[in-house]
Formats: sequence, structure tokens, C-alpha cells
Amino acid sequence: MFYSKERLANWLERINSEEIDIETGKGIDVFDRMLEDYIIACRNLMRSIKAREITKKEAIALINESEKVLEKSFDFGDELKGELFEITKEQMKIVLEALKLVIEGKVSKKSFDKLLNEAFKKEHEGDIEGAFESVVKIAAKVLAGEEFPEDIEIPDEDLIVVGWLDAVDAINTINVLSEIDKSEIEDDVE
Repeated sequence: MFYSKERLANWLERINSEEIDIETGKGIDVFDRMLEDYIIACRNLMRSIKAREITKKEAIALINESEKVLEKSFDFGDELKGELFEITKEQMKIVLEALKLVIEGKVSKKSFDKLLNEAFKKEHEGDIEGAFESVVKIAAKVLAGEEFPEDIEIPDEDLIVVGWLDAVDAINTINVLSEIDKSEIEDDVE
């Protein structure tokens, strides 16, 4: 199983037991860790395909199965937790859709700038679905190993796209950390 109900249930338990304070930022990192765990699961699935442990077709079947896990609603009895969970779930969906594009070999050749401008333009026009798809394309490029530029222009506006970019940032971070881990392992071997 790629991302099981049990794996999500683990995170739900952690969120439930976490005390969250938005003012101090206390406990909020549980949502970041949940997203990172999901990205790692996606990367592991990609690695399994590369190592020929599973076929692309089998991987897509696993992904489709896991989508059901993310479609469920959960009640934490806490409005803030519920809100943060929904935001994180949305970011997980971006990663999931990006993973599909990578597996299907449909990673966009457009530049990050172009895709980002498309996403903002679509959001301004009220095409939220189109904006989502543009962010997914950005996420797919990063998941496939391209580095998201640090100096990219992001408007200082309260836009949905800006929030979605946290998913892209999280993928980028995991990529960088795994490269550091890899080089440390290689150093140990030498």
C-alpha cells in the first residue's frame, strides 16, 4: 500500500493530541511533518518504479486507491485544527496530482515563471481549478528533480496559489535534504 488509512490515522492521532496555538506557532509543525511524510511516500513510490519493483500501471492503481484516503472528512472538535488539516490535505492533493504527472511522463517543459504566472492569472480570473492545475505542474517539475528557484517573484497578496506553493516548497526541501543524506552516505562509504 502506498499511503494507507493506518498511516493517515497515525497523523490524525498526533493532530488530536497536539495542543495548537496559532499565536506562538506551537504544535503547527505537526501539519508540516504530515505533508513531508506524504512527500516521502510519493518519492518512495517513484523509487520503487525506478527499481522495477512495481510497474507504472500498478503504481497508478495504488495512487487511485490512496486518493480515497484523502477524500474523507475528519472532525477534530477544534475549528483551527480542522482548518489546518484541510489546508494540508489540499497540499497533499497537489503532491499526489504531481506524482501522477511524473509517473505518466507528463512533466511540463514550461518554465517555473511561466507556470506561476499562469496560476496567478487563472486565480485572478476566478479559474481556481485551472490555477490548481498550474501549481500541480510546478510541483511535478520539482518532484521530478528540478529545483524551484529561490528568487522567483511571488506577489505579496492573499492568494490561494501562494498557500498552495507551500506544497512545492516542501517537495523542494525534501529533495535537498535527501541529496544531503545521499552525499553523507557516500562520504561514509569512501
